[in-house]
Amino acid sequence: AAMASSSTPPALFVFAMFASTCGVSGLALPSRTRTGSGAARSLVRFADAAPAEPQLFPLLFVLCRREALQLAGLRAQAAAEARLVDGPFVIDLGFTTRQQLLVLPTGVALPAGAASESPCVTWDELDEIARDKRDSAWECEAGYKPVRIETFSEATNRHAKLLPVDNGCPTAVLAGFNMHRMKGTNPVADTKEKLSAFGSLGPSGTVLDVCTGLGYTSIAASRLPGVERVTTIELDPGMVEMQRRNPWSRELFTSPKIERLLGDATVVLPGLHSGAFSCVCHDPPMSSLAGDLYGLQFYQELYRVLRPSGRLFHYIGDPDSKASGQLFKGVGARLREAGFADVKLAKDAFGLIATRS
Repeated sequence: AAMASSSTPPALFVFAMFASTCGVSGLALPSRTRTGSGAARSLVRFADAAPAEPQLFPLLFVLCRREALQLAGLRAQAAAEARLVDGPFVIDLGFTTRQQLLVLPTGVALPAGAASESPCVTWDELDEIARDKRDSAWECEAGYKPVRIETFSEATNRHAKLLPVDNGCPTAVLAGFNMHRMKGTNPVADTKEKLSAFGSLGPSGTVLDVCTGLGYTSIAASRLPGVERVTTIELDPGMVEMQRRNPWSRELFTSPKIERLLGDATVVLPGLHSGAFSCVCHDPPMSSLAGDLYGLQFYQELYRVLRPSGRLFHYIGDPDSKASGQLFKGVGARLREAGFADVKLAKDAFGLIATRS
């Protein structure tokens, strides 16, 4: 999620350029060790000159503990030669169901890698993932040891990791805080509630999503028939790496309806045209991490980029909690001061809905 900082230098990058620059600075990328013959080397994924998409890596998948346990059970079917085994098999943190997998003497691979002698993940590696008490998301690629999907961003000085969720898409843990509501819900339901705050049909027209995070709001909005285009802003290159490595975020990079901007939202927003958006979804981190995104000046910019009668949803937190309850009052007052009318509680979405007069 984006965080405002008055010391952040002006920056506005279209994400198509990010692939060629993310490896330069501001992002601590994982070191990958090749197994088998050949020396260890570092792998900087998606930092080549041409923007690479996740689906261009056919020998790669992502696993959580329960998926690793399922695949580890195939060890009993391993033979001296590679063989296809019928599924179905759930991988990619529940995103993908494979009807067949290739079982090798040394491990498991995708059928696309039938010509490869290297499994995507070995039997010993599957056992290691299955014993993972941190319940991480593991990136498994033919010829490399699995690595946890986590990163440290020098741009924000924060650690982030992808956290698998039962029966749904994963969330991210940023600086120790879950990015989505988890108590009694999941990221899919959380996203649905936010979009439903705009009405039974959700947002329409041109949509601005402030603080991309893993991109679930932008992706869900882009699928709505009434939405023409979604523009989304993210501050942290580390979060972009998480998006790239999360199977559930792939539509951020493939949907023609989504435009991705990288930069400090307090700097990016003044560069956008007045009245450019029909709807704005503002989903900032907690106020202690992103105070400027809760300020009057920022709300005035949100008001400016909305069309007349355009609607704003502002996520805040549980309105029944003491801390968030106090924050609701201050946010509502500042939204009205910025010019917004009809400021109302969207209780199920944990936020406020407002209209540009």
